[in-house]
Amino acid sequence: MTIDDNDFYWESQPESRQIELFTGRLELRRLFAAYLNDSEFIPTILYFYGDGGNGKSLLLKFLQEKCCQRFNAPTWTKLKSHPDDIVIEIQKANDWNSVPVPSVLLDFGQQPRGENQPQDQFYGLLMLRRDIATSASKSGYRLQFPLYDFACFWYLYRKGNSREEIQKLFPSEEVELISTLFDAVSQSIWGSLVRLVVQSLAKHLSDSLMIAWNKRGLDEQWFQQLQSMALDTELIDELPRWFAQDLNIAMKGENAPERIVLFFDTHEAFWGSQHSLPEEKFFYQDEWLRRLLRALDLQLGIVVVVAGREEPRWDEAPKFPIAQKYLDKQLVRELTTAEASVYLHNAGISDVALAESLINYASVESDRVHPFYLGLCVDVMLAAAKHNITINAADFASIPETANKSRELIDRLLRYVDADTREAVHALSACRTFDLQLFLKLGQTLYFHATAPVFRILIRFSFVWQDKQRGENWYSIHNLLRRLDYERGNLTTCNAHRVLAQHYRQRQEIAEAIYHANRLDWEAGVNEWVDVMETALRLSQYHLCRQLLEVRNELIIGSDFHLGKVAEVEGHYFGRLARYDEALQQCQSAVAAFNRSLQMSPDCVDSYKEKVIALARLGQLYSRLCEYQAALESYNQALDTSNAALSLAVDDFLIHKYRGITLKRLGELQSKLSQHYQALQSYQQALAVYEEALRLCPDDTNVLNNKVNTSLSLAELLFSLRQYQEAWQSYQQALAVSQQVLLIDSNSVYAHHNQGKAKKGLAELHLALFQYDDAYSSYQDALSAFDQALCLAPNYIYAYNDKGRTLHSLGDWQFLQSQVDLARESYESAIALYNQALHLAPDSIDAHYNQGLVLKKLGDLYASLSQIQDALLRWIAADKAFSRCLEIAPASIDALREREYLKELLG
Repeated sequence: MTIDDNDFYWESQPESRQIELFTGRLELRRLFAAYLNDSEFIPTILYFYGDGGNGKSLLLKFLQEKCCQRFNAPTWTKLKSHPDDIVIEIQKANDWNSVPVPSVLLDFGQQPRGENQPQDQFYGLLMLRRDIATSASKSGYRLQFPLYDFACFWYLYRKGNSREEIQKLFPSEEVELISTLFDAVSQSIWGSLVRLVVQSLAKHLSDSLMIAWNKRGLDEQWFQQLQSMALDTELIDELPRWFAQDLNIAMKGENAPERIVLFFDTHEAFWGSQHSLPEEKFFYQDEWLRRLLRALDLQLGIVVVVAGREEPRWDEAPKFPIAQKYLDKQLVRELTTAEASVYLHNAGISDVALAESLINYASVESDRVHPFYLGLCVDVMLAAAKHNITINAADFASIPETANKSRELIDRLLRYVDADTREAVHALSACRTFDLQLFLKLGQTLYFHATAPVFRILIRFSFVWQDKQRGENWYSIHNLLRRLDYERGNLTTCNAHRVLAQHYRQRQEIAEAIYHANRLDWEAGVNEWVDVMETALRLSQYHLCRQLLEVRNELIIGSDFHLGKVAEVEGHYFGRLARYDEALQQCQSAVAAFNRSLQMSPDCVDSYKEKVIALARLGQLYSRLCEYQAALESYNQALDTSNAALSLAVDDFLIHKYRGITLKRLGELQSKLSQHYQALQSYQQALAVYEEALRLCPDDTNVLNNKVNTSLSLAELLFSLRQYQEAWQSYQQALAVSQQVLLIDSNSVYAHHNQGKAKKGLAELHLALFQYDDAYSSYQDALSAFDQALCLAPNYIYAYNDKGRTLHSLGDWQFLQSQVDLARESYESAIALYNQALHLAPDSIDAHYNQGLVLKKLGDLYASLSQIQDALLRWIAADKAFSRCLEIAPASIDALREREYLKELLG
């Protein structure tokens, strides 16, 4: 198919001790051994499922660390005839009768940090790629992924990443290759680039791999296809398949391992707390994983093991389903009584009556002992022994039988530790992750005795796990205990959240601070997350946006209304960075959430208001993608929703504001479709609505800026219709209102940006009226205004775009005035600005299109000077820019028209 006492505490890491104590799961261990050792490949995906706390994660870690061994044929044949010996022999495996099997484990439940994002369809695969290289290298193998590596490299290169930024994402042995590729793609002409890339790859690939690669037809045509793919809607979707194809070919190599194991843990983390997603979005969450698994050839020795709480629904997926026949589903139950007895014996509890009492309490039904409860029972015993307290069977028999045994056991455990340790456990349960320094900080602030020896005791409890992704000396408390302390409102935990919120605010780690604020008051935390995200977007602080998104899935969001607000601002972020597919998904989710909220509360004005802005943003996205009918429908729905809201609250300021935004965007769509009369009406209606909003809140800078934007759009339309006097009045109105904003807030980025746009418009109006001195002065004023906006917000994409458009317009005038050197300088400055915009938003349609226009014009300039080679280079670059537009928005009439013109020029 391609589908605690001194005798007990140890010196190694807690996770190592947990693995040493691992017991039971004999049938599952035998089954896994068969996947690795049978001469006939088992062409199914091994899927472990079961309730939380049943030990699935520990099972995967145990299998990876202790069971990834492949025996020689005689030894395995002998073991198969004595199944009970298999587990014993795996534990005793030696070099003479077995070889280690390379393996990797990707835990989707790990917290995303920087480029380590297990659930992400791009960075999750890159994590897998790096880990495979490390594991294979330890076993003496080198598995190469030429197709996947180049596609990933191309994606990152096109996104504007530097050589060093790209290199650090790949295995160390591929650094030289990445450097060579970076040099190759810096060539200007695609045809020579293909040859350079193939030559570069050939130097780094084995002969057999190069032959296999050529057999796949990976020639110039493949590279042309890759080049034409939209990065975030086409190329990224192909990465799992290319990864799988490379691994398939690598496993056919002469020096390949006979088996390799891919472990995937915490499958349910793809959905987090979102349990009621629409079917399409539900299956989209793990689509990249299904793409990968479908494309792996399991009959080449690739073993896939997945763990999750529920049975997978992959056969129901509308895209890239995985049929049930390709799944080997195994229920991970609780420990049997016999297995629990072995565990207790290994943990040093030899009293038979006591062991029986512990097992009885930890049992959830006959012969079913819950591993988490049993581990807590052992912790209770050891904590009591540490303080010279003897516990006997009768003591555990006296613990009440409740539905929440973990609560009772944790309470009992904490009775047998000193007060400082008890306080420390509750304090640390507030942390997402912690290290010794954070532990000492909490102890100092919350007044419990925090020392390094106490820390070493704490991290050896069964409910403390090492956070390997964060670092070697970072840990986390088991989610069950964290959730228990949160639900009970433990005072120490609450105080720890307050301390941590303040701690992270002082360190300027705002996202972490908001996580803790959310735990203290979920609604206030969510509102702060939304407010900070919106502010970061306004100031183009995208690094802060990424940090906020890293904690987003861990926020407690207690209503559909707030889910909608979070999704809407996520959509805004993705739209700003031209990640249109994700932006559409989030805006659609926001609308769906507000609809659910209105079903529960039909008269909720706030839900109507937020639905208006979500629909308006959805319409704007469709318009950018040239899906004009869908955009029109979204705008009309937004207006209908605003009418419904006004019927409930006629004087609500925000309803008027959002209605004005919708009308302005509708006018822009109508203008784009040459529906000039309708556009004029929409702009006039928007201005009237803003006047009503300002009557209710006269000094709201946001509404004032929106009014300026509408006046500018109206002025541009009037200018295009040669109604110069009316256009002049609209520009003057825009300048007057933006000046009013600056009197209220002199650091308003939007006001400075709008002044720049107004001055640019006036400059072009002066040119149309042959007022050249005034035009030049207005151009200079516009550039100064954009500089001021960029000084306040250095990553403000729209200011880069509009400053580039201004320089392009200035260059056109200079060219007409035969000021060729000045025109060339203006054009080249504009191109540099578009490059800066594209570095921030690599798929920005506006930046690609505008850059294409100025490159074409620069080519015309060189052609006028008879510098034909220079002209050709600029026209070819312009063609690439327009092609990129069409990859993102295939229906863009403007980009299509420009490409047709360039085809004639280039022959």
